[in-house]
Amino acid sequence: MPNKTPFAQSKIPVCKGLAEFQAFIANYPDYTFCPYIADKTEDGWNTSTSRVYMNQVLPNFLYIPVNIARDDTGELDKFLRAIKDDHRIAAVNITQPHKSSPVVRRIFLDNENASQNVDTLIRNKAGELLPFNLNAPSFVNWYKDEVGQFAGKDVILVGVGGVGEPMAKAIANETPSRLILIDPNDKTGLAEQLQGKSAVSYKTAITEVTDNFDNGVVLINAAGKEGAENNSGIEEFLQTHAKASNIFVDIRPQLDIEIVDQAKQLGWQSFTGHGMNARNDYTLLCGIAEYMDVVPEPFTVFQAKVAIAS
Repeated sequence: MPNKTPFAQSKIPVCKGLAEFQAFIANYPDYTFCPYIADKTEDGWNTSTSRVYMNQVLPNFLYIPVNIARDDTGELDKFLRAIKDDHRIAAVNITQPHKSSPVVRRIFLDNENASQNVDTLIRNKAGELLPFNLNAPSFVNWYKDEVGQFAGKDVILVGVGGVGEPMAKAIANETPSRLILIDPNDKTGLAEQLQGKSAVSYKTAITEVTDNFDNGVVLINAAGKEGAENNSGIEEFLQTHAKASNIFVDIRPQLDIEIVDQAKQLGWQSFTGHGMNARNDYTLLCGIAEYMDVVPEPFTVFQAKVAIAS
C-alpha cells in the first residue's frame, strides 16, 4: 500500500521556483499541495519547523518548500499565476521576504498598493484562492491567552516588515498606552496611520529609546523571524531594563532561542514565538482540511508535533 504521508519521517526537498515545483508534484498525481514560499539559505531551510510537522498531518497531502529569491518578482508572479486556478493547490503559505509583496497584492487583491496584509492563501469550497492575514491575529490571540493584555501597556516592536507591520496594526487596536515602532526602514507613515487609540511613534533603532519604563514594558522582536540574528541593541536593552514586570517575546518559532534564555536569566518574562506559530499553522491546516473535505487532528495533537519539530 502506498505511503500516504511519504515525508512524515524525512525532510521534503526544497524546490527552486515554479519549474522544480511542477516537476516534483507530477510524481504525486493523487495528492493535494500547499507550497511554502520563502527565500532562505540552506541553513534556514534546514531549521524550518513547518517543513517537518506540516507533512505529518493529513493523508495524500504535501507541504512543499519553494525558494524564490527576494528580488525575483518575475518568478513570484509566474508561480502565483500558475497555481491560482490549479485546484490541486489547497493553500499557499507566504513568508519572508514575500509577505504582502506588491506581486501578491496585485494578483489577489487587484491592487499592489492595497493596505491589506497577506501571508496566506486558502482555497475555498468554490475553488477560489483567497488572501488572508493569519500571523497578526495568531500572535495577539496567543499573547492575550497565555501572557497578558496590551491595553494600557508600553510596547516596543522591533522589526516592522512583512510580519511586524500587521502585528503593529493588530497591537495598536488593543489600545496600548504607547507603541514604539523600531525599524531601519522609514515607518513614519505607518506610525501616523496608527495614531488614535494609542500613542504610536517611530525610531530607526532601539538605542534611540531612552525611557525608563518604570511601569513596565513589553518588548517584541519581530526582526529575523526566519532565524537571522538581527538583535542589534536588543541585548543591551534587556540588560538595562531587566525586571520581573517586563515581558520579552522573540517571535521566531523555535522552542529554544538564545536571546530568550538570556532575557530569562536577567529576570524578564520571556517567550519564543512557538505558541503563535502553532496557532497560525493550525488555522492554515483547518482551511486545507476543509477544502479537502477531511477532519483535521485536534489542536493538542498538532501542537505536540509542532513542539517536537521545534
